[in-house]
Amino acid sequence: MSIQLFGRWHLRVDEAVHTWENRFRVHGAASGDGTYPPTVGLEVTADGAAWNLTAEHRESATSPWKPSDMMIDPGPLDRVDVRAEIGAEDPLPSRDFKDVHWDARFLDGTLYEIPVRPFAVRTTDLFEMPDGIFETALRTYYLGVRVVNRWGLPFGPDHVLDVSAASRAELASQGITVLDAWTQSELAALGQVQRGTGIVVGALNPGNARTVYLKVDVGDAAPRKHEVEFVLRNAAGMADPGNPARFVRKQIFVSRTTVDPVTGEIVSEVQEGTLRVRLREVAIDTRNGRRARHRCPPPRKRRGRESDLDQLRRLLQELLDGRPIDPCLVKELLDCGCGPGRSDDPHGPSDGRFCYDPFYAIPTRFDYTVTPREPYAGQYGPIPFDDPWWKVLLLIIAAILLIAGMLSEAADVAYHDEDLVIGGLGRTIRDDVDAALCVLDTDRTLGFGQVLDARSDEDNQNAETALDGTITVAATIMPVAEVMALLADSTTPTAQLEVFKSGATTGLTHGLISGFTATAFTRSDGTSFTIPQLTIGPDPAFGENVSAPGDSGSVWVHRATGRPVALHHSGRDDPDSATASFLEDVFSQLGVTL
Repeated sequence: MSIQLFGRWHLRVDEAVHTWENRFRVHGAASGDGTYPPTVGLEVTADGAAWNLTAEHRESATSPWKPSDMMIDPGPLDRVDVRAEIGAEDPLPSRDFKDVHWDARFLDGTLYEIPVRPFAVRTTDLFEMPDGIFETALRTYYLGVRVVNRWGLPFGPDHVLDVSAASRAELASQGITVLDAWTQSELAALGQVQRGTGIVVGALNPGNARTVYLKVDVGDAAPRKHEVEFVLRNAAGMADPGNPARFVRKQIFVSRTTVDPVTGEIVSEVQEGTLRVRLREVAIDTRNGRRARHRCPPPRKRRGRESDLDQLRRLLQELLDGRPIDPCLVKELLDCGCGPGRSDDPHGPSDGRFCYDPFYAIPTRFDYTVTPREPYAGQYGPIPFDDPWWKVLLLIIAAILLIAGMLSEAADVAYHDEDLVIGGLGRTIRDDVDAALCVLDTDRTLGFGQVLDARSDEDNQNAETALDGTITVAATIMPVAEVMALLADSTTPTAQLEVFKSGATTGLTHGLISGFTATAFTRSDGTSFTIPQLTIGPDPAFGENVSAPGDSGSVWVHRATGRPVALHHSGRDDPDSATASFLEDVFSQLGVTL
């Protein structure tokens, strides 16, 4: 058998206890190839990407050479410059592997290489950002690092890639935070194992490569190039923690995209210059765009850092003492102190009233200007022939366009899509009924007397009249007193409690009137309700979710009579339920008559 080695090694024969004739060969090396006698003190230096050391024996001068058994003991792998023992054994009873014995030292002094610039991967969908650039608008990314083993031995489960402590502090001063909190689902999706604050590189033979993902928040970073120092540690222990071969410094590129509130232009900045874009027309991923809009939480009251910690400490002590606490308040305090994506983030996707998750939006018509940070002489300059950073910024804008959160006036252009815009806004009342008067141009509302039935291209297919048809509803609404009477009568048949709605997100869904709120309450977004609200649960006959974000504004209709009952405004996942304002109250407070 042979021992395969990688890189530059120095071999010294330090023992030779044999009965038969022996020799050893170095083959496949870039330098050092040859056949050598096992003379004690003989030294050979061999180098190559991958090469083999083979020990051989023969019984007599006329016998053929046969391979000997071999072993390698690398010793403790706590140093970059490995010192190993290699032994060969002829087929004799004593298995001490000292027929030929080498002291072997790895001489390269290298451990690993990061051949390409570390790149940004979105945590939501594992989408790699254009040119790997980290855009501050999305804040949190996986930091993709391509690691190549340049050591003399394979990496194992103790080899962990991390960002060095010094680099973490340096990055923090530049607005970049290395995040160490991982969920098991995240690690499983990336096929990774976390050990301490680093990620296990795992079994990796010399010359082979693997991409390792760390996690960073760049939301407060300046738009420029930032240096990151990576360290490859042996988690089982290191005799040389400061060995320079353990550290590799690489740059990451950060851009910042915001909106000019005066001109409504998208402004993207990088170290080389600034790109300003005015959207004229946008092609929108309407399926995910419809789901991306939700009401922002109310502004958080500013509190001193010490007061946050004191309150959190008090709540945790109460929990340890066995007293009930509000877990949502604990979460809010934790999010306020250390969570990314804070509601008061000035660069987050929000237009003040609504917040938006990212979705695909491709600019199809736009104007743009490029301003290099260092001006150039002449008409053309080096930009079209050098690093095309401005083209990369256009790709970033196309890939991550946080339409209403970033675009100010340009949002009006982007959101004028009939699947996303309800219409022109008129009189509004937030508390008690959470309703507004609008000039409707949505594709689900035909007029108060009709709503769309289930569509053939939607998930829910339980049509009331006909698939892709319309439903005619009664011209009179069901009064609150009648609904209350149905709920109060224990003999009310289930058919008299059945309702349906035609929602913008879920399409046509069904439910059962299950009750009403008897006491005043305040929703998480700050909306207060002091009058009863109708609650609707799932109808087991249909197996549908009652509602989903985006269904707000749809009307619940009584199936038995076709009369509109209530205006949907919120829902819950656990338990699956919806809450709606009685239409009688909505009409009364908004002054609406039919």
